[in-house]
Amino acid sequence: MLAKFQKLRGPLLIVSILYGVELIDELIYGLHGAVVPYFKTDFNLTYTQIGLLFTLPGIFALLIEPLIGLIGDTRHRRWLVVGGLAVTVLGLALIGTAQIYGVILVAFCIMSPASGAYVNLAQATLIDSKPTRAEQTMARWVLLGSIGVAISPLALTAVFSISLSWRSVYLALAIIAAAYLLLLLKPKFDAHAGAAEESITLRQMKLNLVEALRNRTLMKWVILTELADLMLDKLLEQVGLYFHDVARVTLAEATGAVSIFTAGWLIGNIALVPLLERVPGIRILRITSLIVSIAYAALLLVPIVWIKYVLLGVMSLSTASWYVILRAKTYEALPGRSGVVIAVTAIFGAINLFVPVILGGIADAIGLQAAMGLLLIGPVALTIGVRSK
Repeated sequence: MLAKFQKLRGPLLIVSILYGVELIDELIYGLHGAVVPYFKTDFNLTYTQIGLLFTLPGIFALLIEPLIGLIGDTRHRRWLVVGGLAVTVLGLALIGTAQIYGVILVAFCIMSPASGAYVNLAQATLIDSKPTRAEQTMARWVLLGSIGVAISPLALTAVFSISLSWRSVYLALAIIAAAYLLLLLKPKFDAHAGAAEESITLRQMKLNLVEALRNRTLMKWVILTELADLMLDKLLEQVGLYFHDVARVTLAEATGAVSIFTAGWLIGNIALVPLLERVPGIRILRITSLIVSIAYAALLLVPIVWIKYVLLGVMSLSTASWYVILRAKTYEALPGRSGVVIAVTAIFGAINLFVPVILGGIADAIGLQAAMGLLLIGPVALTIGVRSK
């Protein structure tokens, strides 16, 4: 029995390390969402400047991540992962010590493609190791991410309660990420199709990409994933601002709204792990997309603040499954070529690329309430898309 346990311990440790990558990344992302109102206050930012914090990094990622994905299907995957986390450590340190808006903008810009390297390729490696269990793997992956997103605003609240700055949280995360980088030297990252090949030419990479772009099933799921993100990360980026500037709650209460949203994701993902063993993912998408379409419209229209909080909780519970199922479907459309899937996903990330700055511009012109209405496109598109053949 002991010998059997020791034989399993190595692979289980590596899998745990890879899953932990998502926890680290979402700790960082959850912190961004919670700190945005403080960025606005401390640096006297406009909505457009806040939008640029999430748009310019997307441009950098769009330019770099497709190449990262294609190279990720070669034997160099490990070093892309390690290098991506190293750049993230640098970005966190820059934010924690920044005295001007420009430094934070630069940090966001370098961290975006870096996240695409270490997070997406770690995720892809887990999918490649068990391709027939993609939805279940993604459910566990996103559950850990939900824990990270939920912890960040709570940690920020705790920090403020002892009179420390948001900067201390960024610096602490930089130290944690630096320590985790050493753990990523252990996994072999060899479950994908191109891991054993000595070299893959640029021409072959191009052919692989073109083949993927012609895969209609893959294209459907990639596009739906991007549109669904309007109710996921894009809404998370705006929740604190919406509750503070439109619902007129305090900064602390606005941070509480972010906590409700992220806690709903956490609860939803805990429930999703066993649920996917019993209910097909498509059926879950069909039900929840309709619920969110109605709940989000009500959130914008109802003037009573406590009802807005309740609706936000309902939405976060309902959207918890979206990324899990949609991302799994993209990988299933092209088994064994997870790096190419990442490349295609990065290219189509342009669908959401300018959403933050567009929302910021509209908010500056006619108000944040009107701008938030555009996000309704996400759940409506998903409602239609999952019912089509």
